[in-house]
Amino acid sequence: MINSARRSVAALLATAAIGTPWAAFSQARYPSRPITLVLPAGAGTGVDIIGRLGAQKLSEVLGQPVVIENVVGASGVIGVQKVTRAKPDGYTLLFAFNQTITMNPHVVANLPYDPQRELVPISRFAAAPFVWMVNTQIPVKTFPELVAYAKSQPGKLAMGVTGFASAAYLGSQLLAYQTGAEVLPVNYAGNFSADLMSNVVQLSMSPAAQVPALIASGKIRALAQTGERRAEGLKDIPTVSETVPGYVIDAWYAVWAPVGTPKEVVATLTEAWRSVASKPETRERLAALSAVAVGSTAEELDELIRKETRMWGDVVKARKITPAQ
Repeated sequence: MINSARRSVAALLATAAIGTPWAAFSQARYPSRPITLVLPAGAGTGVDIIGRLGAQKLSEVLGQPVVIENVVGASGVIGVQKVTRAKPDGYTLLFAFNQTITMNPHVVANLPYDPQRELVPISRFAAAPFVWMVNTQIPVKTFPELVAYAKSQPGKLAMGVTGFASAAYLGSQLLAYQTGAEVLPVNYAGNFSADLMSNVVQLSMSPAAQVPALIASGKIRALAQTGERRAEGLKDIPTVSETVPGYVIDAWYAVWAPVGTPKEVVATLTEAWRSVASKPETRERLAALSAVAVGSTAEELDELIRKETRMWGDVVKARKITPAQ
């Protein structure tokens, strides 16, 4: 009797297995083990801080550990490559800043990946503006005054940037493209805040999270933020677009999977990241970093990538920028 029942159960399971593709069967249990979240940036960067925040909450939502792996080097290229070469099963994901996806294709020579062909968008998790700042020794107090000064004395204002493929460098080129205001980008391998405060360089377009400490020094003046609208916590700082319509540069952070990742897994991940972004504690912690939770759909992220990639392509072409090695 017992043996007969066991045979019946086994037969039912075999029949179900025949009618159910293995891929679909395995996807139904996703995730069943830890997920690796690759951050193509070092510890303490915006990508690292915001990525770890998201990973912690993602683990709670999915019920599996999310392991952070910082892969540093080559303007994020090495980290992105690691994900494009990973098995497309949903267990290796990329958490990156938009520079690696929409800017690198135009400013990094021989880029060894094509983000639109080798990565699948999951969700845009968060966004934060940059802030244009000047040393207080410079005789400008508003962004319109900065534009006028830079146009009247092209190249006189030195602007600290962390690489000629960085968002700040391209931000200076976008400003010149739209207004004719020319500044002199000065490349730094690391943080140049000390030189900004001592007036070695006079100007920066820095991440919003760095603004409070710089302003508190009494040596730096914030002129304008680069987001589409004024960010919470920065309400007193106008946007650049209030002076230069169409000038919008967000530092945004999003998640991708390797191309070929099953659609069901992508859908699960998108909903999970959107859930993380919607949590009040997530929004509070991001707000403390002058960032805002987004939680986009995969389709919305894909549309943004294509739009922003075209914009930077136009700027690079118009400004005759040569890709760097």
